[in-house]
Amino acid sequence: MVESKVILPKAVAMVLAGGRVGELSVLTLVRPKSAMPFGGHFRIIDFALSNLMHAGINHVGILSQYRPQSLIDHVRVGESWDFVGLERGAKILPPFRGAEASDWYRGNADAVYRNLNYITDHGAEIVVILSGDHVYRMDLREVIRFHLDHEADLTIAFKRMGPHTSLRFGYGTIDDDGRVTGYEEKPAVPRSDLASLTIYVAKVQPLIKVLEQCIGLDSYEFGRDVVPRMISGHKVFGYVFDGYWAYARTIDAYYQATQDLILGRIDLDAWQIRTNLMDSGVATSSPARIDAKAEVRNSLISPGCRIEGTVRGSVLSPGVTVERGAIVEGSVIFQRSHIEAGAHVERAILDKDVLVGRDSRVGGAALVGDEPADDRHPSALGITVIGKRARLGPRTELPPGEVLQPHTNWNQT
Repeated sequence: MVESKVILPKAVAMVLAGGRVGELSVLTLVRPKSAMPFGGHFRIIDFALSNLMHAGINHVGILSQYRPQSLIDHVRVGESWDFVGLERGAKILPPFRGAEASDWYRGNADAVYRNLNYITDHGAEIVVILSGDHVYRMDLREVIRFHLDHEADLTIAFKRMGPHTSLRFGYGTIDDDGRVTGYEEKPAVPRSDLASLTIYVAKVQPLIKVLEQCIGLDSYEFGRDVVPRMISGHKVFGYVFDGYWAYARTIDAYYQATQDLILGRIDLDAWQIRTNLMDSGVATSSPARIDAKAEVRNSLISPGCRIEGTVRGSVLSPGVTVERGAIVEGSVIFQRSHIEAGAHVERAILDKDVLVGRDSRVGGAALVGDEPADDRHPSALGITVIGKRARLGPRTELPPGEVLQPHTNWNQT
């Protein structure tokens, strides 16, 4: 990939990476959504960190609050993305308030406000603020160039999503010059099709001024509180992104992004996405072993896997075993899960260290006429979800759309 040359002002990035969403059900009981595995041995935060690396932004603060251990283990000091050196670094920034520890940030804007010292201590002229739970490749230098060319105080990255998407976003309107003239956070009926990607480039001093105006709020967010204030008193422009982008906020959205990866709509090699190979287990895994009688079609198989059965249209993370006679199709299997002989796993997501017993049945074909997703059945597409370290006994059935909690021993037939 040929990289265009852009001389950047001194920039610092803040990655919003700490949240959990209930829509991902048991998959985020032990990790923030930014730490969700993706594509075998990657994690979703790898996309944001790789984009920042390619843009030459060398100081990255990662705002984490919910069960941060998996992020800490994965990011470490940022060496996997070249954020190591005298003039570069990546750092997890946990919640705090003044000199006292605090359990929770009051919103993503509060998270940035409480860590302004990370921005000012590096003498940054601009700050790039972006979510750590999106799947995409964006040349952030082009966004920064757009921001500088328009002499903007704040630039918001938008994408045309359509007003009837099942995921609710903030929507903006822009004029012919690219200036943002209006913004609504998660409206019931959007006035435009320009959805915010929660990617911002801001001049530091105007941003600080507006953040300080929000100090007294019980909670405050960029979309609801900061962006409207910036629009009313500062120059705010919209950068329209037309590349692939996925927000893996729900079971169905995460599953669809994985299917897009299998279909080639996401190209991890062309996008030059990096990850921590030690954390994923790839660095210490042997090559995948595929038996002579195994069948593997249109799937991604990670190192350390042992395949004796059939795998179709699926993504297997490192260390997964599929025994002889077992079938895995249209599924996502996390690290070290084991599918015993004769079992059939279809349209399912299995977390780490799951055991599916001999001759068991998990999931099935797409359901017709599904009810809207709820806590018990979070997938409107009927995707079956199994939590970490759950065990299914022999000849057990788990129907389409069901959720099995972590550490559960399930023997019902």
